[in-house]
Amino acid sequence: MISFSFQIPTLIHFGAGKLNELASIPLPGKKAIIVTGGTSIKKLGYLDRVRKILAERGVEQVVFDGVVQNPTKTNVIGIVTVIRQQKCDFVIGLGGGSSIDAAKAAAMMAVNPGDLWDYVQVGQGGKQAFPERGLPLVAIPTTAGTGTEGNPTSVITNEATGEKVGLTCNFPVVSLVDPELMLNIPPQYTAWQGFDALFHCIEAFIAKRAVPISDPLALEGIRHIFANLPEAVNNGGNLEARANMAWGSTLGGMVICMSSCTTAHNIEHSLSGIKPALAHGAGLILFSSAFHRHGGERIPERYAVIADALGVSAPGQTVVEKKDAFLAAFEKLKQDAGVADLRLSNYGFTEADFDEIIHGSHVIAGGPFNRDVYEITDEDLRDMLRASL
Repeated sequence: MISFSFQIPTLIHFGAGKLNELASIPLPGKKAIIVTGGTSIKKLGYLDRVRKILAERGVEQVVFDGVVQNPTKTNVIGIVTVIRQQKCDFVIGLGGGSSIDAAKAAAMMAVNPGDLWDYVQVGQGGKQAFPERGLPLVAIPTTAGTGTEGNPTSVITNEATGEKVGLTCNFPVVSLVDPELMLNIPPQYTAWQGFDALFHCIEAFIAKRAVPISDPLALEGIRHIFANLPEAVNNGGNLEARANMAWGSTLGGMVICMSSCTTAHNIEHSLSGIKPALAHGAGLILFSSAFHRHGGERIPERYAVIADALGVSAPGQTVVEKKDAFLAAFEKLKQDAGVADLRLSNYGFTEADFDEIIHGSHVIAGGPFNRDVYEITDEDLRDMLRASL
């Protein structure tokens, strides 16, 4: 079973039982705020475990447990208020991507002036740079999806403007990626999160910013997720499958730093900015088939490489046939994971929303779409949205 450590600059400890290393690793401060959300972290005892380990080390701690799905600017303000009142000197993000992203943004705002949106680079953001580095962050993910433990990005929603944007913060100082913490994720959430990780890897591979160092890592993540997601969904207690999904997720988080996401993520951020009840992974899934069919027509050679890496192509096939083999395997993966029927209409979207969705995706992109190898027009997006309705 996979177990190792490496530094990117985040020092990542990966493997079953790695949460226990919180008892011995160097910590970046003496008083922590533990940022989390939802009830499962408490119910499953993860919060108590973290607090007990810290207490045994003489580390003071306070808890902020109000992070919501698709974390908000209000969440960040609340965390910063507690940090300043309690004089915390480092931050622990414990939970899914929402908790860790909120923790990242709060770690920056705890020592920087002004409003969070002053430092957003798109839309109504002030496009300023953070003058100060921010408090150090320890990331402890309990889901295999965002890969936020391996990058400096924080995705935050501004409730007042409806903007859901990526904000460049600091890398975590240390990340403890322990697949044992992921054994109890329900099947539906396992699928949504797993596809989020998959899309990070696929998009990083097909993006304009892909580079030689990102390609093999992206392909490795794709292979791990294809091979293990159905088992993780249908037999959540399989630790080997959970570990491989966690590794695929961490790879996805890293490769979007080396490369980038594509317009698919801009569209999803627009969707869940409009309807925050839409989980990020679900939003990506319901748009994915149309997006990758479109991409397959324009860059079939990149999809053919993915097909070869997955072993779903056959000797002698043309590039187009290999691309088609990947798209068929992708649809089968959705079926096997129980998410093939997700549609925009499931979340109340209609064709009347398309203009708002497309406008929002341009806001998130900072203007024209510039991360895809091929041009994507608004009419292309409209066709994809219509096919996903």
